[in-house]
Amino acid sequence: MTFQYFALLDRFGSDDNELDLSYRDRTLKIRKIPRGKLEDYLLRPKSTGPSINATIQTAIVFGENRYWIDYHYEVEDSKEAKIRANNAVYEEMEKMLLVLRLFKEGHIRIVFNFWRVPHGWTQLSSLKFLRSDERPYFLKAAELPALKNFREESSDALSDEKRTTQTVLDIALRRFTDGYERIKLEDRIIDYMIGLEALYLQGEIPSEMSYKLAHRMSVLLADNKEQRQKLFRRIKDSYKLRSHIVHGLKYELKQDETWFVEDQLRLSIKKFLKTPKPNWVNLIF
Repeated sequence: MTFQYFALLDRFGSDDNELDLSYRDRTLKIRKIPRGKLEDYLLRPKSTGPSINATIQTAIVFGENRYWIDYHYEVEDSKEAKIRANNAVYEEMEKMLLVLRLFKEGHIRIVFNFWRVPHGWTQLSSLKFLRSDERPYFLKAAELPALKNFREESSDALSDEKRTTQTVLDIALRRFTDGYERIKLEDRIIDYMIGLEALYLQGEIPSEMSYKLAHRMSVLLADNKEQRQKLFRRIKDSYKLRSHIVHGLKYELKQDETWFVEDQLRLSIKKFLKTPKPNWVNLIF
């Protein structure tokens, strides 16, 4: 039987109506779904209660002309197989979202999801509010090969199934995800900064933290002296802003500043996926 999962995405755009991200035996597409198809997918079975149908109807109205994740694959016709599929879909979609968020900048979030197996159970989430204050996430069809390569190369590193201890990369990934989901800018920049500290300071004694952080980030992320100097100053300013926030001092925080720190954490995580513990001495000299 076919396990089906649909998820409405917030702030997602593309130059194509259908993007194929399928892998192994899994069909995974991000695509626009016509209203008629949405009604056919989501309004069955008819036995759902009026409150559930109202949620689905609202999702259909919001979901028209927007992009959905369409994910499905064949499972055994057994109760155990249904339960495994039900439990696995959360983790699989969280990992897919993380890959998309790390791949490029922009806001991508699931605001409604729905899954079912034929002649069996049906589950759905409540509809979350749509965001209008974020950078749109725009994925070009031409970027798909690079996205698939990134997903393949980072698959093991982004999966914690085999790890028994928490690594600095785990901390950075969790803070990246937490910050991404926050509403308040202050909470987001604190999460992102904690992620950067975990990567670049890696448990060192707290001494001259802002200098070490800015220095190491500028060495690892910038390509030339001018860029390093600019990034060094910007990170120092961001760390000072973070300190003002956590210590209750006066500050002014704009959306662009939060996006800047988010982008630096994204770039840093991608660097550390390839080199878990850089040799700073070799990089500096």
